[in-house]
Amino acid sequence: MKLETLTPAQEAKIPEIRNYWLNYILSCQNRLDKEKARKGIEWMYNYCGKKPPIIIFMDSPFGCQVAANFFLKFFENKPANIWANIRDNIWANIGDNIGDNIGANIGANIGDNIRDNIRDNIWANIGANIRDNIGDNIGDNIRANIGDNIGANIWANIRANIGDNIGDNIRANIGDNIWANIGDNIRDNIWANIWANIRANIGDNIGANIRANIGANIGANIGDNIGANIRDNKLTHYETSWMGCVGNYGWVAYIDYFLQLKLIHSDREKDFNAFKDLLLSGVFDMIQFDGLCIVSDMPTKIVRNAAGRLHNPNAPSVEFKDGWCQYNINGRALPSWIWEKAASGEISKELFLKESNSEIKGGIYEVMGQKRMMDLLGAIEVDTRTITHRNGDLEVVSLLKTKERFQEIGNDPFAWVKMVCPSTGTQYLQGVEPHHTNALDAIASLSPFKAEEYSFDLRS
Repeated sequence: MKLETLTPAQEAKIPEIRNYWLNYILSCQNRLDKEKARKGIEWMYNYCGKKPPIIIFMDSPFGCQVAANFFLKFFENKPANIWANIRDNIWANIGDNIGDNIGANIGANIGDNIRDNIRDNIWANIGANIRDNIGDNIGDNIRANIGDNIGANIWANIRANIGDNIGDNIRANIGDNIWANIGDNIRDNIWANIWANIRANIGDNIGANIRANIGANIGANIGDNIGANIRDNKLTHYETSWMGCVGNYGWVAYIDYFLQLKLIHSDREKDFNAFKDLLLSGVFDMIQFDGLCIVSDMPTKIVRNAAGRLHNPNAPSVEFKDGWCQYNINGRALPSWIWEKAASGEISKELFLKESNSEIKGGIYEVMGQKRMMDLLGAIEVDTRTITHRNGDLEVVSLLKTKERFQEIGNDPFAWVKMVCPSTGTQYLQGVEPHHTNALDAIASLSPFKAEEYSFDLRS
């Protein structure tokens, strides 16, 4: 029998469940429960037909990448029996030890200066300390357990055995099986417009919110930030999970609504609840290998603007326990040097003028603040216009010029047009030809349009 209408109580449950899942991460009140996470990860690997992995708990997504680099490098060209013995016999004893040792070292280095310390010292300082504290421990355990009979069977490359990412396997076994079975049950039993409305208000809403605000394989922000750190630190990037991370909150919350209200019944409900428990253990993300799983804790701080986008002109917008963080202005990930140089007074007119990236220029403007920027540039507003676009958006555009003139540009003043994005509130400064006296003419000169045509139905 199909459900054709929702009761007031059922409708009231929609925002309740949606907000529960959003607040689970955005509140920054939840921390990783290692034992609960371990149980969930072992269930997930078993579900995919895999043996329980060594589980290493880290404080941040970047910490996971460093741990993956260390671990795979440490076991490169080591005997196969080493890994098998660790995985099958002693992983419970060393898993937390590895995580604590790596975490402590990463925390100290990242907290002081992530780029300089890790770039210069990742293998020298952290690596040596980890080898001293973990490598010998592992070696002693291996020698005690399997003696000298491991020399003949050498792995040419550890990646051949533990480096095959099992994300595809997990996606196929968990995502497709659970989602398809329960999703079909929902579609078959819930009237179409009710189903679509709940999906839009719970599943799609949460997914879009997380993509816009959090990132990773969860979205662009943290993923881009990690990518930059990895490039700076000369590390190998390892793909993070598609299943078992905060990116799954959308579809899990969607199904959770129907199951909590007992609107559907599924023979996969037990599996779904096991996967839900894994998410609610406080796992932010994972790097999953065959035999090894590296897990990141939740952020300790998330700062957003009124529109819900990551935004903090004064400090990081996202922080993790080990000190790894990211910086955002109105949802756009930007390099930390903007904040560092602004705080130390190193933002100069020359630095600003030489910067070619308009988003970085906009970030400098936001972090410095309008008064400091105007003082820095010696610029004054000579004209301001409010443009009404065809879609109803109002855009404020100002033309600014320096009082002084500069020989290198033909004895003219430097001129900029300042734009305020109608949809995000982000401010941009873009250089224009100094002959402009009208802000509308100036901004139109940066587009394919004439001044009288400068109006849009859609902005991106």
